[in-house]
Amino acid sequence: MQDNAPRRPGRIAPAPGIELAALLGTWHIVATTLGFWRGRTDATVTYAPLADGRWSDTLRFRKGGAARTLCGTDTPGDPPGRFLWRGAGWLRWCTSAWTFAAVDPAGQWAITWFAGATLRVTPEGMDVYARGPSLDPAVLRDAIARANALRPGLERWRALAHEGVDAAAYGLPTSLE
Repeated sequence: MQDNAPRRPGRIAPAPGIELAALLGTWHIVATTLGFWRGRTDATVTYAPLADGRWSDTLRFRKGGAARTLCGTDTPGDPPGRFLWRGAGWLRWCTSAWTFAAVDPAGQWAITWFAGATLRVTPEGMDVYARGPSLDPAVLRDAIARANALRPGLERWRALAHEGVDAAAYGLPTSLE
């Protein structure tokens, strides 16, 4: 059985026993270590299968009130749960390795880890995903503690603001700060 300890500094193994089909669909990004999200709200990522076995990866968010979209393609790696993302369009030159580092057995949340992107466009980081725009604050705190145990040193967490959700209840700085 595989553990989630890094194989080398900064590399996180996928959650054991992962079922990829259960991870398809839309996830709300409710917490992150990535500074990219400052000033952005209502972030979601949608994974959809492609005929060749890859996934489409569509990131949607709001910035300054305007809806924005970033698209890419995820190529599955080995073991299951590891991917290589490549941007689409003007981001085609950009890549990043990433993985589902932990997944809620009930499928309501997941933790993703991603390596720094090409040319350090974004640094290494982690996100907490939820199937809805919020998580119970205690569940989020537990997920963040689990993420910090998987990759110590990325503790600069912030909650992403979502319409109708009191992000302050999480006790973290928000994406608007």
